[in-house]
Amino acid sequence: MLEIKNFETLEKLYNAVRLLKNDEYYFLWEFLREVDKNNDELIVLLTLDEKEILLTCTHSNQQELPKISNIYYSAHLFENEIYDFYGKTTEWAKNHILRLHNFPKNYFPKRKLWKTMIKEKQDYIFTETKFEWEVKVQVWPIHAWIIPPGHFRFTVDGEDTLNLDIQNGWVYKWIENYFSKEKDLQKLLQASNEIAWDSKVASSLNFAKLIEQSANLKVSEITKLNRVVFLELERVYNHIWTIWAMLNDVGQWYLLNWFLEIREEFLDLNERIFGNRLLNEIIGFGKNNVNITKENAEEILKTIEKINNRFENLLDISISSTGIYDRLATTWIVKEQTALTHSALWLGAKASWLKQDLRQFDEYYKEFNFKCILWENGDCFDRFNVRAEEVKQSFEIIKDTLSKLEKLWFKDKETTQEIKLKDGYFVARTEWHRWENLQIIYVENGEIKYYKFKDPSFVNWTLLEYAVLNNIIADFPICNKSFDLSYSGVDV
Repeated sequence: MLEIKNFETLEKLYNAVRLLKNDEYYFLWEFLREVDKNNDELIVLLTLDEKEILLTCTHSNQQELPKISNIYYSAHLFENEIYDFYGKTTEWAKNHILRLHNFPKNYFPKRKLWKTMIKEKQDYIFTETKFEWEVKVQVWPIHAWIIPPGHFRFTVDGEDTLNLDIQNGWVYKWIENYFSKEKDLQKLLQASNEIAWDSKVASSLNFAKLIEQSANLKVSEITKLNRVVFLELERVYNHIWTIWAMLNDVGQWYLLNWFLEIREEFLDLNERIFGNRLLNEIIGFGKNNVNITKENAEEILKTIEKINNRFENLLDISISSTGIYDRLATTWIVKEQTALTHSALWLGAKASWLKQDLRQFDEYYKEFNFKCILWENGDCFDRFNVRAEEVKQSFEIIKDTLSKLEKLWFKDKETTQEIKLKDGYFVARTEWHRWENLQIIYVENGEIKYYKFKDPSFVNWTLLEYAVLNNIIADFPICNKSFDLSYSGVDV
């Protein structure tokens, strides 16, 4: 349930955020919207269990913003982003740019209503260290895997890592700007599939939820149940991919090939049933473009039954291997308090004993006896185990969902509905394999005027900079894979 509160001044908004922090509200988002030539609107989104509260304040674009990061540490990332795109935020952020798109100094690409001076290029400022025997090790910009570029700068003393600077944001895709310009909702739905290759269901479903809220579209029970299956299938093949990647980085090539074969079976299943290995363009507005038939359900159940025992056996071998345990246990630890301070999402939270799982409150999962999987040491071994247990949990959710669908085979209540958007803010959050796919739109005169997307990787990347301390660089690939953070998903 979304509650919206408007404040007359930035000071009143800041004080409200401080009071909500005392009430244990969790920080999700801070962003800016250009209202007109002279005014901006600051928006802060917080959550407590199933409650969401959106705090807004329209103010002069000449005013300096309050430093929300004094209350929630992770807000400094959003303050940096606001400065990069709008030229407005706290004094601190002006020397800590986030984006690296060769934007010239004093050029702010999301300013539409007033032009800015274009001067010399703004340089990224790395963390200054002055250890006597320190050595700088740089890994950039072309990654060994075929993924978008990233820059990792390690400061080491012998084998111990003293500091890590992570630079992402090399490939800005202008997707958020596209959503505020394109008027064809079907084209926008297609674009939502392309935000990140491994979250086509979650991203498109979340955008569909926004439109369904604004247009007050009715979504049938059969549609919701189908969407649960889609989401869990997407979770399964992504988790198995990451388990495979972690085993690759500890040199367990025999085991990893078996996990890769299991993943391939699910991708083949997706293609046979839904026509696409990655479940592309499967979601519609108020309906799905494809729905599961009785024959499809039998094939899905048969695949799970075929794979389940093999998956369990491979996990037992992996977890009981002293070589794997030695590499994963106590490696790159994120303690509970660190995760909480950074507003960690999904794996960065669950493996550190923070109960963060949207499925506890999602209406799509309301009939399931859902249990949030938690581990407490916050190391690579616990992140491995959270993934493994979530795969097994997804198998049970899929089977339970298909049993509920059995009563609905005879009648499909999906209908084509007229889409007429209501004005205002609309927020959608969907649990996926990286935890929180968060999107927001602002509708004015029946058209989307503002769109914002947040990948949980945006805040979770900073956890790596803390987890690396006193570990060796050689373990970085394992840790990086254990978090499975997105490069392109944070740069839309």
